[in-house]
Amino acid sequence: MRSWSVAIAFVVVGTVVGCAHAPATPAAAPATAQRPGGEGGRGGEGARPPQGVATVRRAPAPPNWERQDSVRKALMAEVLATVAGRENEPAGTVFKNVKFSKNMPVKDFLVMMDEQYGRSVGATCTGCHANTNVGGVLKVDYADDSPKKKQISRLMEQMTQTINKELSKNKGLDQPYIRSTCVMCHRGTEHMPTTMKQLKNSDPPPQTRQKG
Repeated sequence: MRSWSVAIAFVVVGTVVGCAHAPATPAAAPATAQRPGGEGGRGGEGARPPQGVATVRRAPAPPNWERQDSVRKALMAEVLATVAGRENEPAGTVFKNVKFSKNMPVKDFLVMMDEQYGRSVGATCTGCHANTNVGGVLKVDYADDSPKKKQISRLMEQMTQTINKELSKNKGLDQPYIRSTCVMCHRGTEHMPTTMKQLKNSDPPPQTRQKG
């Protein structure tokens, strides 16, 4: 019996010593369920960053108004150079495929295109007109009707003329009727807002039409 007791004692001591010197193994982290493609499994749509991780949204770069104006002026100068001596002739007889304002003199027609179209929607001539880059030189085809934005512009012009025609019949206005234009609504942006923020007393007064 004494020998069995000694043997058992050796086994117990060996086991304790072995456990004391065995390298520690970290516990495995519990598995986390993954949703394919982000939250909701929609290919990343609606995915949210881990809690506590800040995200930064970059604001869109503002338009370069001065560069747009200079580009439009340069293109207008090119057009005027090609019709030199005919600046006072009707635009409809000088240019191809003119649908509106055909009887307007060429020089006034180009000013209208610059201020009432390009500037009003914050774009250059190439925003609506077909154009190609040939050897680093911009070529604009003003007669081409294929660009969708040019087609939309014509629809918008038709709408504006309809407004002017109908409102001119109204004799109950509190002041002489003012012709509607693209600028009146767009104010420098292609997609103008349909709402406005609540004004504060510290805000600058809204821009108003100059009388006269």
